[in-house]
Amino acid sequence: MMTIHRINRPWILFTLLFVSLLILFAPFTSHGERLKGVIQSVKLSTGKGREKVALEDEGHWDEADKMREWEFNRALQYEGTGSRIQAFIDKARSGQPFTVSVIGGSVSKGRGLTPPPDHSHHGPAPPRQADELSTNNPNIDLTEVPSSAPPKQTQMGATTLYSKENLHVMIFDWLNATFPNPENRFVNGAQGGVGAGYFGWCFKEHISEDSDLILVEQGINDLLDMEVISLYEHLLRGLLELPNKPAVINVETFTTLFPSLLSSSAFHQGVLNFYDVPSIAIRDVILPRLLADPDKQMPRWFRTGEDVTLKDPKAKEYGGVAVDVMHISARGHALAAGLVIRYLQDQIERSAPPSYFRKALSRFASSYIKKPPLRILDVPSTSLTGQFNPSQRDPMHVPVCRSENSPRLHGKISSAEDDISEGYGQGLQLAEGSHGWTQWSWAEKRYLISREPGSIAIFDFIISPPSKEIEESKESLLLAESDPIEESLLEIEEGELEVELEEDTENNHDAIAEEGAESKGRFKPIPLSSRPDILHTDIDARRFISFDKRQKRGSGGSVLIGYQRSAKLGLGSVWCWVDDDRIQGTQVDGWWKLDKRNMGMVKEIASGLQPGKHTLHCELLKETLDPSGGTEFRLFAVMHD
Repeated sequence: MMTIHRINRPWILFTLLFVSLLILFAPFTSHGERLKGVIQSVKLSTGKGREKVALEDEGHWDEADKMREWEFNRALQYEGTGSRIQAFIDKARSGQPFTVSVIGGSVSKGRGLTPPPDHSHHGPAPPRQADELSTNNPNIDLTEVPSSAPPKQTQMGATTLYSKENLHVMIFDWLNATFPNPENRFVNGAQGGVGAGYFGWCFKEHISEDSDLILVEQGINDLLDMEVISLYEHLLRGLLELPNKPAVINVETFTTLFPSLLSSSAFHQGVLNFYDVPSIAIRDVILPRLLADPDKQMPRWFRTGEDVTLKDPKAKEYGGVAVDVMHISARGHALAAGLVIRYLQDQIERSAPPSYFRKALSRFASSYIKKPPLRILDVPSTSLTGQFNPSQRDPMHVPVCRSENSPRLHGKISSAEDDISEGYGQGLQLAEGSHGWTQWSWAEKRYLISREPGSIAIFDFIISPPSKEIEESKESLLLAESDPIEESLLEIEEGELEVELEEDTENNHDAIAEEGAESKGRFKPIPLSSRPDILHTDIDARRFISFDKRQKRGSGGSVLIGYQRSAKLGLGSVWCWVDDDRIQGTQVDGWWKLDKRNMGMVKEIASGLQPGKHTLHCELLKETLDPSGGTEFRLFAVMHD
């Protein structure tokens, strides 16, 4: 018996060791088949008692629709360390309430999706219906207003912002079910037809500043232009610098509308990597299906319906059906939501506190398992598109925006520190002396417009003093070991390379100056042939750092406008200037030759402005680039430092 016992004992020890290691390393094993059912579960069970949505009307979800593990790996463009995501999960796991917000375009707004119950109309929800929507889902925040604003306001925007088919709603519903708390909030700040240029200045007008998780979807909204890199960085850096140090996830949809499948998302990736922001894209998951059977698959993954016709420049015919190839269908939304949820599931497992048994076993494991994970939560001290200067930390940028499409109330004079003592209002506040400009809306989009040449819009604004250094806490910004960040920051030496901005009116400044005071009211637009192509790719380094002239201290503040551009809406031009410096103004053109895109763009009017009060003027010109002679101009935002 003793001999037999000695023979069997090593096998018993080996079995125990094998089982122990299997338990210890279980979270690091492949998830195998788990992804296959995630989209179906998202579709049907992202909330107690939710009604079945119109996904079922698109046809049965067969086996081919279920995503395989390798497809998730294809979709995960950048995983990163997951530091901020895991910090967000730790907060949710502890039982604390959290806020999820959205920055995106018309896809994130839910173009073509089914509105929530009793919200089948188009346009902003009336007060009564807004109250009903809030009552049906108390986690939806419809009244995101600054603490200084006296009355309650109604959510602005399409009702499909909160459709149960919307990918962001699905993600929030899943998070809310996983980490339930009656105070969890969801704010969808998506705006159709605008990109990072707008949101980099105006994101605070659309989402909560105490957001814990921000979902960003801008891949098909930004133009394919090198300047997108600095614009997108401006947005990401602003989001990451919010007080709660929110986690950010980039979600990329795609379109087959343009000459190539390459989109601005290609420019986004370098910025995402630099700031350790995870990125998930659906293109490489859907594309093999589309190529294999376009007539069947295009109507499945992109928007169709009675309101989609071949008269729309965004529509193409597949299988006898008009398909909006710019906006994904409810099925596409479910796919995107499922991929993000799959990523979040991984992060939940990785950040889970170890069990007592695993803690005991870790004593015998490698040292890297014993150490807590290193979580870097701070924003890099220098920007990606700025000059490398380790002795100089980029100052925190505090953008100020007044937008016609924001529900927030502000004082009459635009300022970082809102003063409503002399009254308040919503949207753009015209100053005394303005004439010929009126508010106007198309569906849920709002503008300040003028059609009569000579009309002038005047806006008062205050440039803030240069921001103070980002205060370093006594403790490190890392949750684990890190090197201390240098506290003494040096001033950038005078004479450093200035950043030269390319202005559309650069070539005609001298000609305007020669005309003298009598011709100040008459301006000739630059010939179209001499204007740069909006899609032209300029590899000149100046394009990379156009926004990072602010990296140099004392460079002064800037003021910009948000305006509509289109080839088909009969849009004209304005001449804008600051204070009394009319000669050094900027011409801004609403017409362009991109016939498939009507977009909200951002244009800098002046820079180097000293702290204090200033006045922006914009005068509608008689001259226009529009071949049909249209002069209408649509303003929707004014932004400044």
